[in-house]
Amino acid sequence: MERSGTDLTPATCWELLATATVGRIALSIRALPAIVPVRYQVDEPAVAINLGQPGLPAATVHDAVVAFAVDAIDVDTASGWMVQMQGWTTIAPHPAPGDPGPSAADQILRLVPATVTGHRFTLESFHGMR
Repeated sequence: MERSGTDLTPATCWELLATATVGRIALSIRALPAIVPVRYQVDEPAVAINLGQPGLPAATVHDAVVAFAVDAIDVDTASGWMVQMQGWTTIAPHPAPGDPGPSAADQILRLVPATVTGHRFTLESFHGMR
């Protein structure tokens, strides 16, 4: 991606994060990097991430260093924004019975970011491999 565009302030990053509900979390699974699409909610100064059904070992996601990214790209103009954060996750407690929040079967993480960065951009044309 060409770095044409403007960097975003942390406050603008949080505002943009609140406009979407799907992002990607990058974490280590069995010592290999993995990028997983997830649903999330902003709970500033943190993000609550729903990994869905439990399946990842707690050691993979509790007190783990991860990266998280959200973006919006207009395919007609090839322009958009991206927000990235890096920080530590903890497994959130399950909701009480009758709580309208996520299902008790869902694996919810709380990401407290150490860094929050963002950028508005326009993608360059792709001419393929040479």
